[in-house]
Amino acid sequence: MNSEMLWALIKIIVFLPLVTALAYFLMKYGLARHPLAIGGRRRMRLVEQVPLSQKAYVSLVEVGGRYIILAHSENGFQVIREMDELPDPILLQEAETPSFKAVLKNFKLPSGGNPLLSKLFFRKGKER
Repeated sequence: MNSEMLWALIKIIVFLPLVTALAYFLMKYGLARHPLAIGGRRRMRLVEQVPLSQKAYVSLVEVGGRYIILAHSENGFQVIREMDELPDPILLQEAETPSFKAVLKNFKLPSGGNPLLSKLFFRKGKER
């Protein structure tokens, strides 16, 4: 192998990962997503988004000083309501989460169940 071929191989080994990383970061955080790339002014912003299921969401979007509530899924979207001002926030109360012991009390193994599972969930293989 001559020196030119070796030098070309070294350049490929060094620059290919750099170009790949640069392409990845431009795609992920590209100039089109940067607010300064469009003059620092956006006409639309996502205020909040709440998932309804794995592929369905309700979104609150601000467009030109107006607020729009959208429902969208993989089948399309629907405008639910348009408002002139931002609705009041909903204060979420902490839900009481049951303790692990309370969950285990309600967990029943079928009769004649697997003794290994019984040992994992209950002390000495006995239900409580």
